[in-house]
Formats: sequence, structure tokens, C-alpha cells
Amino acid sequence: MASLYEQIRNTRCLVVLTDASGLILHSLGDDDFIEKAQRVALQPGVSWDERSKGTNAIGTALIENRALEVCGSEHYFRANAFLTCSATPIRAPQGETIGALDVSGDYRGHQSHTLALVKMTAQTIENHLSFEAYPGAIEMRFHTRAEFIGTLCEGLALLDPQGRVLSANRSAEFQLGLPLQRLIGMAFEDIFDRRFMQALAHPARTVDLLTHHGVRVVAMIAAPNRSGSNGSRQLRQAQRPARESAVKVAQRCLADLHAGDEGVSRVVATVRKVIDHDLPILIQGETGTGKEWLARAIHEESSRRGGPFVAVNCSAIPESLIESELFGYENGAFTGARREGCTGHLRAANGGTLFLDEIGDMPLALQARLLRVLQDRVVVPLGGGEPVNVDFQLVCATHRPLDRLISEGGFRQDLYYRLAGLTVALPPLRQRSDSLAIAEGMLRELGGGRLSLSCEAQSAIRSYGWPGNLRQLSNTLRTAIALATPGQSIELEHLPPDLRAIAQPCAPVIEVPAAPKQDSAPASLRHLERAAIDRAIADCGGNMAAAARQLGIGRATLYRKLQGRA
Repeated sequence: MASLYEQIRNTRCLVVLTDASGLILHSLGDDDFIEKAQRVALQPGVSWDERSKGTNAIGTALIENRALEVCGSEHYFRANAFLTCSATPIRAPQGETIGALDVSGDYRGHQSHTLALVKMTAQTIENHLSFEAYPGAIEMRFHTRAEFIGTLCEGLALLDPQGRVLSANRSAEFQLGLPLQRLIGMAFEDIFDRRFMQALAHPARTVDLLTHHGVRVVAMIAAPNRSGSNGSRQLRQAQRPARESAVKVAQRCLADLHAGDEGVSRVVATVRKVIDHDLPILIQGETGTGKEWLARAIHEESSRRGGPFVAVNCSAIPESLIESELFGYENGAFTGARREGCTGHLRAANGGTLFLDEIGDMPLALQARLLRVLQDRVVVPLGGGEPVNVDFQLVCATHRPLDRLISEGGFRQDLYYRLAGLTVALPPLRQRSDSLAIAEGMLRELGGGRLSLSCEAQSAIRSYGWPGNLRQLSNTLRTAIALATPGQSIELEHLPPDLRAIAQPCAPVIEVPAAPKQDSAPASLRHLERAAIDRAIADCGGNMAAAARQLGIGRATLYRKLQGRA
């Protein structure tokens, strides 16, 4: 409470803590406002449940079991109309509501970020309650994006030595798509695709996990050796280098994004023309088409490549926390979480590139704040503080039709004009002519360089529709590498059933006959060349581009040699 109060000091506000019934247990605030609050009995020892006080943030939040604000005349009693109150329930590790946290102040001085501060403080309290309830538990911190581990957005689950969930925070519920009451008691293997002891093998290191619902997360799992107030200090220190390494990604240049596809080639050529003109770039395309790859390549080829690349997925952060993650907050706001405060992604991107993925999912209220930052290039952290100038290249991406969102009132038109300095669209994988070459390149990157794709596997990859695009292709190849025998080919049996169902049988391999002894040397070479070409075409199922690559010649050269036979 004291830390939260430090963020609202001298703003004519009061921090209030209640029990589960709405009875005020403790309050902390500015002296002049405490006197005013006491006139309406907003003080310790008084119940603010709905039966006693009508509609108010404390009582209504406890009844509806959710965070909310009640502003001015929305209060049931006219005497309380001078208040704006922001409250959220506080729950115990097993999920039962044990109280509420509230900030009440003069409605004329209401701050839009107050509810977000209250929510974050409540989650910090809940995390500490879980640590106290299960002091020897195994901690699992995770998120769908590695860069959010160690922030207020991370999911936190406490596990017993057998891997069963003892408790989980609200962000964990959000990331996994499972309510707390269902999570508690679930075995690790009932949630994720690998065994608990396997995931625990490297404590405090990141591990990729896939839920049985298809959600991929990056996790850090460790059993901290707690003693008193030291809590998870050792775990946090161990996490830092792991987190830093987790967000390092292989550098890509624009040329790496395609292997001859004309559509992507045009996108790359267009982007190159504007890459250092400080124009905002909007990338459109289906999920998994490589929008973040393109954004990273833009950064790596720009004059800002020496600066940071900060990626933010607007759909992966709970709405209650996204404002604080973007804009940051002042030091001392959240005990045990970030005592040093939080810089925020907008300031962290200064001098580099800010990538806002899934921008179409950004809440409307936050769109207005982002628009102001883009206009003024100034960020004001939550909880006050001095404005900070920022300078970054902005790249945004979305799979949603922003024009339709604008017409439906879900996206600000003025923000759209700020984002769309240059708009490019990445084609889905099913429309690309280089799908097989992309698959072979991924195979090398994923560590399967000694593996090759059999003719039938190539046929399946070329023919499949790939609704998940590049992301689905990458996951498919990861699984195939694990199933295949090292040094051998990836066969059809190593691919998912839906790919096996559409694979076409390959033409039989053409045996190369021995060269006739009476042939002259030039004739023998021509004979061997023709046989090699026939074998390559057969191996590649008639795919001329793949056959040319196998032979180490250009496609045009291959066609010229075939035409020379006539």
C-alpha cells in the first residue's frame, strides 16, 4: 500500500484495503483528502459493501469479482459523487476473494492510469501471498514471448515436486487460457507437451513448451532456496542472463526473407527504398507469414541497427497491464516486482526500432495515448515523472483488416494515418513459389542440416495449404527433425497426417545406364549429364526449381539444356 501511495501522493487520493466483506481495514492518503473522506465514512472500521453504500467501486468489485471504476455521479449516494474510485478484488492462492484494493480520489483530478496501477499492485500482493503459502514450491515463470519474462505480464505458477499446480496468478490464467480453479491440481503433463522432469532438467534456463491447446510459451522453471525475506532473489538473479539470451534472435537481412518468390521480392524492394527515411511501416498479412522477420530485417538493414529492437505483441498482454508495459512507471511502485520501476517499451526502443505486433488488438483508450506519443515524441511514465523524449523507427503489423475495424469503431482513423506511412502485405505461404526452398532453409537453421527431404515429403510440403504459414512450417519441421534418423531423409511418415494425406507418389528413379565404351569423350559427358538431369528431376518429383538447385545450376540453364535435346 505504501508503494502505491507513493505513486499518487499529493493528488488528493486515498489508498484503501478491505476484507472480503468490504470492511475497510487500513487506509493511507493525503491529510487534506483524508478529512474529506471521513465525512462520508471512507475510513477504517466502516463497511463499503453494496448493501451499506450502494454502488461504489469497493462493494461492486467484490460482488462482480472484477476490477472496475465508479466515477462521480455513478455512485448510488449523492454524497459520494465527489469521488472517483478504482478497485480490484484480491484473491488468495487458492482463488477465493479475501479483500479489495482501492484508490479513491476527487473526481476532478482522476488519472486514466489509476486502475492499471491498482491492478498491478494487487497482482504483486497475490504473488507474495502465493510465495508465503508455498515457500518451498517450484516457480515457473512464463509468457508467449520471451521478452515479457521478468515483467509484470509474466505468468507465474507454483508447482509441487511432482509438477502439480499449487497456485497461479492472473497472467498465467490469461496465457494458458485456463481458469485458476481448473489449473490447481493439474499435472504439468496435462497442460504441456513434455514431461515435468525433462523441463526441470535445466533450472533457471528458458525452455519452449507447447500446451495441449496449441499455445506455445517460453518458460523458466526453478526451485528457489528461500530463506525469509530473500524470497526469490537468487532465482531472479539467475533469470537475468537467461532472459537476455532468450531474446537474442538470429539476425536476418531482407534477402533472407525469400528464395525467389516475386511477391516477397517486391515487398523487399519497396521497403529498401524507404528504410532510412524515418517513415512508419505497416506490415499486413495472415498470422505466421513472417511479419516479425520482416520487421527485424528492416531494423538490421537500417541506420538504427546499432540500437535496440523492441518487439511488443499487443494481443499477448492483458489489457490491464499493456499501458504500464508500454509507457513504464516510476520507481518504487510495486513491492517485490520492480522496485526500480519500469522503463517501458517506448523508452526502451529509443535510438532503435519499436515493433508493435497485432496493433489491431490494442485497446481504444491506449490508442489515444500512443497517438499522442507519435505526434509529440514524448513519453510520460505512469505515476508521474518527467516527460522523456523518444526517437525510434516504428514498425507495426496486423493480420486484421484495419479499414473494417475503423468503420466498426474498433480502431482510430487518425492513428491509422500515423502508422501507415508505407503499407506492405506479405503473401501467405500457399501463394508463394518458393515454399520448398524456404523449408530447406528452415531445415538448416533448425539444426537438421544433415537431413534432406525425401521426394514424397517435398511433394507434401509443396501441395499443402499451410493455414499457419511459416510458423506452422517451422513447427512441422521441428517435429520431423526429432522423429527422423540423423543423417537420413525426412520421410512422409515423419510429417503430420494432414500432410501425408495429400502427398503425391514420386516417379520411379531412373537408373543411369553405363556409358557405351565406343562413345567418344564428349558424347560420354553428354550422356552422363543427361542421366544426372533425369535423376534430379525424378528425385524432385518434376519440380524444376528444386532439380536445378540439386544440380547446382540455374533454372534457366536447366530449361536450356532440356530444350537442347530436341
